[in-house]
Amino acid sequence: MRPSSNQTFSFPRFARLFGRHTAEHLPAYLLTAAVGLGLMFVVMGFLTYLQKSAPSVMAQGIFFMLFVLGGGVVFASTVFAQFGERRRASVALLLPASHFEKWLVAWLYSLPIFLLAFTPLFYLADAAVVYAGVGPGQTPEVVNIFAASARQEIGGVLWFLTLLNGVGLWGAIYFEKAHFIKTAFAVLLLMGVLSTLNHQVLKLIVGKADMRVAPPFTAVVFSEGQQFFRIGLPDDQMNWLAWVPLLLAGLLWLASYFRVTEKQL
Repeated sequence: MRPSSNQTFSFPRFARLFGRHTAEHLPAYLLTAAVGLGLMFVVMGFLTYLQKSAPSVMAQGIFFMLFVLGGGVVFASTVFAQFGERRRASVALLLPASHFEKWLVAWLYSLPIFLLAFTPLFYLADAAVVYAGVGPGQTPEVVNIFAASARQEIGGVLWFLTLLNGVGLWGAIYFEKAHFIKTAFAVLLLMGVLSTLNHQVLKLIVGKADMRVAPPFTAVVFSEGQQFFRIGLPDDQMNWLAWVPLLLAGLLWLASYFRVTEKQL
């Protein structure tokens, strides 16, 4: 790779880095895709076998949500695995490309390319299960995630996937081994601590001992006798909370990028 005057980003240099990464990791990515396809087929097929009929459109939508979120965070937590092993980290750090370009390749594969690859694989497994498991008198119907009626639900899933991608990238570069397990443990521990602190602070503010557990960014629910009351932001202000996952994802992306810049031989 020839040196460039731009030390942060050079498209020709980035293109060569992207091509090298693709050629080096394509067999592993194809194997991962095959395993994911088989896993989706087995899970949906097993449940279809138990109920002796094809899954409903709603059930297919739930499967899509679970598979894309689970697969997205697991895959994102592995894209920086080469930095966790000293021998592989040396090769990665010696590549004549900027830290930003190395981070960008990982981000592209972990989010947009993952989505582009996951969607047809899901439809392949879903259609096979639906048409193979259709029961007597049942009309096979495959879920349409691109329909206008599903736009809000799918938008919420993609919003949450963006946050999980940030979590996965942060854990992938921060931890050296067992990235997904350590990341999941750290997130669960953090959420538990924040929920507990948030609950205790709200109890002091509201003055209700029987208030339900209130995770961050949720409404306060408490009871008075046999009646339950809910305190929350107005609907127009609650809509702004939809941007919180994207904001948190952006902060986690920045944290993972700066962690990449700290890596030294």
